[in-house]
Amino acid sequence: MASKLRERRLRRLHLRLTLVWAGAWLLCVAVLCALAITTHARLSRLDFESAMQLRASAVYGLTWFDERGAFHDEVLRKEPGVLEEGVDVWVIAPGAPPRVLLAPSRPRFDLSSRFGRVGAWVAGAQDFAEEGRDDRGRAYRLQARVTYDDQDRPRALILVVADPALRDAAQAAFVRNTLLIVAALAAVGLLLGNALARRALRPVVRSFEMQERFIASAAHELRAPVANLRALCESAAAGDEAPQRALERVGAVALQASGLVDKLLLLARLDAGGAVLEKQPLRLDLLAESALPEDGSVVFQAQESVVRADPVLLQSALRNLIENALAHGRRDGATATVAVTVQGACVVVEDGGPGFPDDLRQRLAQPFVAAAGSRGAGLGLSIVRHIAELHGGSLSLENRAAGGARAVLRLPG
Repeated sequence: MASKLRERRLRRLHLRLTLVWAGAWLLCVAVLCALAITTHARLSRLDFESAMQLRASAVYGLTWFDERGAFHDEVLRKEPGVLEEGVDVWVIAPGAPPRVLLAPSRPRFDLSSRFGRVGAWVAGAQDFAEEGRDDRGRAYRLQARVTYDDQDRPRALILVVADPALRDAAQAAFVRNTLLIVAALAAVGLLLGNALARRALRPVVRSFEMQERFIASAAHELRAPVANLRALCESAAAGDEAPQRALERVGAVALQASGLVDKLLLLARLDAGGAVLEKQPLRLDLLAESALPEDGSVVFQAQESVVRADPVLLQSALRNLIENALAHGRRDGATATVAVTVQGACVVVEDGGPGFPDDLRQRLAQPFVAAAGSRGAGLGLSIVRHIAELHGGSLSLENRAAGGARAVLRLPG
């Protein structure tokens, strides 16, 4: 039930993360799309208007009025690009009715009703532009420019009339292509959001799995001390064992359980990243010596060495290394032979036991991994590895050629 509830929560969280990412992605893409469309529309309009102004300026430069007031367009007609199809070019002089000095061979637009305003336009002597619909209802864009005679008197009006649908068609094509690109980017955003959400949830999933494994392993490891305590209490209550002896055994089991709980709590703190380093210069050789058992069962060799480390965590790592060697560094029930050597920023712990199992050597520094028949919970080496990595160092495990195991704790120099 708890597993199914966790999976449902993870699925909901994954969906939420995907939607948040996709929403943010789509918002950015939509803003960029709107900006691109708006910018393209403005540039298209400016380009269209500039082309019409350029056409009107070309007509203005290629036509003129002589001293008798006669209009000349001979040079203009030698430039067919100016009078090309698709654009109507008119030159109209004011009068009653207005005089058409230049007209397209096949007009596309009917603006005859507006020609009556030519006199006012010429009298105003100002260029202008307008959009509207002609007498047949067709949309048009008009660019007007006043032209002058040889005495700089306004004489006529140049009208360049074009279809704005050409501009609008280009804009529509750009919008369609942009929307297709946006749709593709939206699909990519959804896929990427899904992948990123899965990637973001990996630590959460690993944390859940580690938590479950931690709880299961802790319950398993603590079950034996608790069962021993109950058995000792029942034995003492039934009078099968002397109270003093029973109390001593209870104390030993309680001490074992307390050490296991301390290791579990330290490992949980290290796994969760809750351990804060308080580095300070310290003598590694003296710290390693203080972690040795008082019975003289460990051979110790050291050179003076100074490192920057957290003394509490580093001492815990050294004790776990030595305890692990004492627990496993024996053969056939013989006394364990353990040697600790400090050289520079390295601490080497060697024993004369059977060595690390080849199939587990690469995994022994993981939590709750222990060799078959081990009485430990598989926490010591994992704690050492965490502390080493927290300091920027490492832990390596290897088997000695002459037999036995070697653990090397390396710290930054």
